[in-house]
Amino acid sequence: MLDAEERSRAALAAREELRRRFVIAHGATRHVLGRRLGTAPGALRFSRGPWGKPEVADAPGLRVSLTHSGDLALLAVTGSGRAVGVDVESLRPDGDGLRLARRFFPAAERDLVTGGDAGRVFTRLWTRKEACVKAAGGRLAQGFAVPVGHGTGREAEERTEPVTVRGPDSGLPGPWTLRDLVLPDPGYCAAVALDGEGPFRTRLRVWRATAQTDQYAGGIP
Repeated sequence: MLDAEERSRAALAAREELRRRFVIAHGATRHVLGRRLGTAPGALRFSRGPWGKPEVADAPGLRVSLTHSGDLALLAVTGSGRAVGVDVESLRPDGDGLRLARRFFPAAERDLVTGGDAGRVFTRLWTRKEACVKAAGGRLAQGFAVPVGHGTGREAEERTEPVTVRGPDSGLPGPWTLRDLVLPDPGYCAAVALDGEGPFRTRLRVWRATAQTDQYAGGIP
């Protein structure tokens, strides 16, 4: 059911495992969106921004964002017309978190990472930044400039209630409304952001791909 561009990108994967992950993530995306729109999954057409962010053709108001890390992929879907970005990352080891924070984060956020549980705190802050950047349709390098932590311990805690984030004058000014996602697998951190300041609610569903079938699990509060 994948289109020619998706097939081409899958064929470029360096390893079979990566190819399989790509095919499952994009096939599941077509199933989810096709069900929502009442369209055959293979008939959906996508346009993509400069950095690859997909948008569904002929579906006004529907905005999507797809991300993956390891064996987990996340698809964010909203019918609000607001641009959406989602990011998921497997937890970094503490040493990696400290090293990357010292290289890329501003001083206040470096302090949060060095304050304990470095791998989880770094990964949480990273996903928040990336969710905002993806909502803006930007690229990774721009994400490091989006301030989310403000130097207090609470900024490193999980935020399941929406919070407004304002970016710098760097081409991605925001604002965005951001929240952390609580996933079934504690080995990952994730966040979702919508353009603008209006609040939003999330409903998380789990799709488990097996060798025999794709299974939709029930919604998770």
